[in-house]
Amino acid sequence: MQGLRRSLMTLMTICLVGTLTWTNGPISHADELSDAKAKLIKLQGEASAAEQEYHKVEAQLETASTKLIEIEKEIEVQQEKVEALRTQVTVVTLQQFQDRGATTTAVLFTSDNQEEALNRIVMASLVSDTTTALLQSYQLSQSQLDILRRGQQSTVAAIKASEEELKLIKAAADAKVTETQRVVNRLSAEQRARLDAENGGFVSRTGSFAPPPPVQNGPAAAAIVAFVMSKVGGPYKIGGEGPVGYDCSGLTKMAYASIGISLPHSAASQFNYGRAVSKEDLQPGDLVFFYRGPGHVGIYVGGGMIADARNSRVGIVYTSINAGMPFVGARRLL
Repeated sequence: MQGLRRSLMTLMTICLVGTLTWTNGPISHADELSDAKAKLIKLQGEASAAEQEYHKVEAQLETASTKLIEIEKEIEVQQEKVEALRTQVTVVTLQQFQDRGATTTAVLFTSDNQEEALNRIVMASLVSDTTTALLQSYQLSQSQLDILRRGQQSTVAAIKASEEELKLIKAAADAKVTETQRVVNRLSAEQRARLDAENGGFVSRTGSFAPPPPVQNGPAAAAIVAFVMSKVGGPYKIGGEGPVGYDCSGLTKMAYASIGISLPHSAASQFNYGRAVSKEDLQPGDLVFFYRGPGHVGIYVGGGMIADARNSRVGIVYTSINAGMPFVGARRLL
């Protein structure tokens, strides 16, 4: 009986191990694909968030630099006033030195021209009072300018520190993207093809692709689509507005600039332009937005496809709007 029981336990163990081995094979492959896809989407979101933060910092730095120039101009004006005041004070001081020891009454009665002497006394008094008031005003203004300048320098330093921090964040995100690519490279050719299909037939720097369908909604839309499609395969550059290298909002900004429409260099800011359009009603040339913020923007080119400056790993791409990035809205400006 004990021998039979041991045999049954052995058989059950073998069956269980075989079942787990058979089951874990496909599940492991599926998990690998799901994990790789999830990482790509997550890392793209992180890269897009860093890009948007970069634009905020860049705008703050530009504002700070403009204010600093204005302050320097104001200081220059104040210094010119001081030089003018210094000349007046020198004249008054010299006159007071020449008249020292003489009372006002003595000056009046010893002068050959009492009217002229009186005018001198009154004028010296007025100039002295005016000079004092102007000097006090200048000192107050100079003090305020010094405070503003110190604050401005502190702001610029903080912004530069933030830019350095963003570089570190971006480097860390790039490292994660590289690691994810290593995971993808370890997949079989069949698995990579499936992952690519799930990402919407992703096309970037290599390979040929069928162009989008002809644009039917006007020459302006056609020009925008032509612009972004001509950039597909080109490099991504954070903060880039071309001609070599674009980031997502830099590409859309310049696409619209090609037809005379000005847009800010920020996906979140571009989301405030035009009118809202549903995903089902998209037309070529519409701005399409992804991730919270929004954090990423591209151009709908028709046929369910978009063109966008994705990231430093893949550059400017042409892919399905359903490639995995979370869609958050669209805007029509035409």
